[in-house]
Amino acid sequence: MRTEQAQRHFWLPVPNEKVPGGVRHAFPGPRWDGLPSADSVCGKHVALAQPSEVDWIYFPTCAECNSRLKSR
Repeated sequence: MRTEQAQRHFWLPVPNEKVPGGVRHAFPGPRWDGLPSADSVCGKHVALAQPSEVDWIYFPTCAECNSRLKSR
């Protein structure tokens, strides 16, 4: 049986030079704990930083993270 914590994920805007601005990726866990980098649900290892309110508005959701979480 999986614990509630193992099932939880959080989203965080991540800057990306390939996409104007960046992308919101999903990560395992209840919330970002300040780590400088992490592996997203879609398998990308990315640098993390405190996002601005504008990042939340303008960065699109990672389609792969969204698809993988929806299929679970």
